[in-house]
Amino acid sequence: MKDAMSNARDAAAAMLIDADNLAPAALEQAFAQLARQGLRVTLRRAYGGHEKLAGIRECLLRHGVRPIVNHGKGTTDVLLVVDAMDLLHASRLPPVVAIASSDADFAPLALRLREAGHWVVCFAQANKSADVELARCYDQLVYVDGASASPPAPAPAPAEEAPPAPRAARKAAPRKTTRPAAKPPAVQEDDPVRQVLESVEGFRQGRAVELNEVVKRLRDQKLLGKSASGPTFLKRHAPYVELSPAQQPNRLRLRANAD
Repeated sequence: MKDAMSNARDAAAAMLIDADNLAPAALEQAFAQLARQGLRVTLRRAYGGHEKLAGIRECLLRHGVRPIVNHGKGTTDVLLVVDAMDLLHASRLPPVVAIASSDADFAPLALRLREAGHWVVCFAQANKSADVELARCYDQLVYVDGASASPPAPAPAPAEEAPPAPRAARKAAPRKTTRPAAKPPAVQEDDPVRQVLESVEGFRQGRAVELNEVVKRLRDQKLLGKSASGPTFLKRHAPYVELSPAQQPNRLRLRANAD
């Protein structure tokens, strides 16, 4: 966590869990992260339906979390927000408030708690979260994937062009073997992600462009899911892109010599 969070290290922390939205393994990582910061999690509550809470029962018992059952399908988010506001107005919320959910619906709550002077952290699963919206509204966004880390991006697709090479050599046409390597534009035309990126003004010229704008265009083209992580998607499908800053990136550019 950042230094600002370290200032509250001697203070208590609250953990408010959206049990309908976070896997047990991800929740374990969230508690471990708070423990590494030396924070005392004095208020621990999980909200959800009977089935969801029963599914993470062992995890809740292990960490002493109080389960709070919702009032039917679709009411978990409201239940968490109402309880958080009751705690806020009763002055029972500690300085650090952690919301364990990948749901961007809690963004207004995070803003309200920040206005009240709380340091607000979001623990979210990278493959479920709307990273741009979350990073904008929380003091700290921490990814907990419920597994080891996200799998590394596969090797770029152009490597698949290697098998045809022996066939070209057999035809004794050395000029043809050199032609495919001299056609980077053809690869770009077959790459819908690259087409979207190059539609953003300045990207082709190597200038840094807004990540938010790229994510919006990718979603408009149905290439990126509504709640999928933009940086994770780009690392996997656009290895020629450089994201900045390394933590919580908000801009990107074409890597040098990537053309």
